[in-house]
Amino acid sequence: MKRETIRKRIRENPAYLKAGILLAVSAVCFIGVYIWDNSRRIETNSQGEKILERPEEGEDRTHGMHVKIGDREEDITVSVSGRQYNDEERRQAFKEAEQKIGTLILGENESLDEVRCNLDLITEIPDTGISVSWQADRYDVIDAQGHLQEEKLTEEGTVVKLTAVFGYAGEKASCEFYIKVFPPLRSNDEKLMEDLEDSVIRSDEQTKTENYMVLPDSVDGEKIHWDYGKNTRAAAILILGTGAAFMLVISDSQRKKEEEKKSARQMKLDYPKIINKFNLYIRAGMTIRRAWFLIAQDYEKKCGEKNRRKAYEEMVRTMHQIQGGIPEGECYEKYGIRCEISAYRKFGTMLAQNLRKGSGGLTELLTREAEDAFEDRKNLAKKLGEEAGTKLMIPLFLMLIVVFAIVIIPAFLSIKL
Repeated sequence: MKRETIRKRIRENPAYLKAGILLAVSAVCFIGVYIWDNSRRIETNSQGEKILERPEEGEDRTHGMHVKIGDREEDITVSVSGRQYNDEERRQAFKEAEQKIGTLILGENESLDEVRCNLDLITEIPDTGISVSWQADRYDVIDAQGHLQEEKLTEEGTVVKLTAVFGYAGEKASCEFYIKVFPPLRSNDEKLMEDLEDSVIRSDEQTKTENYMVLPDSVDGEKIHWDYGKNTRAAAILILGTGAAFMLVISDSQRKKEEEKKSARQMKLDYPKIINKFNLYIRAGMTIRRAWFLIAQDYEKKCGEKNRRKAYEEMVRTMHQIQGGIPEGECYEKYGIRCEISAYRKFGTMLAQNLRKGSGGLTELLTREAEDAFEDRKNLAKKLGEEAGTKLMIPLFLMLIVVFAIVIIPAFLSIKL
């Protein structure tokens, strides 16, 4: 019975199945990691001493260890540095570095006998811990980073002596070799544009004392046609204008939505006041029309241009419609429709029906409506308070993130794996 119930719940809500799978995977991973972490044992050498394996030519490795000294137990961290070469291994490593250094620095070149691109003058031989520094006898042709100085290169090629200085644990060794550097290979179009630039520069130098500069009419036998480049400012203005217009439309639409939302909230807050005033006047023996006019006229006297409220504005409009001869019941129903809120529609319909059927029982209806409106206002106030609290949580969360970043980032940076 229980299995059927469980299967039924899984079919109805697949999230249970996903949660179960995740829980099972977590349990398996927990068991595997726990067994691995607790199955390791300290190794011993041939003399029976406790040992920790030293990493081969790597960075320092740390181990979390648990020690017991007498009656005291403590968790400590033990750092084990990478193993260094002995003298024979170091000499062999230097020799192997000399043999492959020429291949390691080629970069995009095919051979050191024809260097036309920047060299990759590495600072360390990979996987050995041997550092490399460089010296050249022609820094006007190639710098210490291996970048070619193109203005000094010739088509005949320039021979440069490079010296690689190897360093390891305070010991040094060096090797020398020669490279031949040529200008980079360029296509016909690239060469044509370079010649054009040179021609323009020469023309500028020759006419510096004139009021104008003469543009060359040909280069390498090719005719040149000059014109001003196309300016994209007009297109930029059009794009910016279109974007600004689009943003203006979006902003205006958003503003209208916010105004409508604010107006609806304001009308909901005004509704209990209107109902209570109306109920008070009806209980005092006034007619529906007289009570309506008193509320509308009182609003007209007290409101200013900056304090207009839609519910009362629509009451004033309804008063003027009644004064203009439109049937009273029809005006009340239209009032509720224009307000676009269910409570006002109910209010307008209730008044119109009482005009047609007689005003008996109107006070009881208004009393119940006032009580409901008061409850709705309390709920609305509570909702607005919750929204305000939620908005206040946003800066608090941002501050919490900043605090976490200040605490956690330095901690991660201080960890040495």
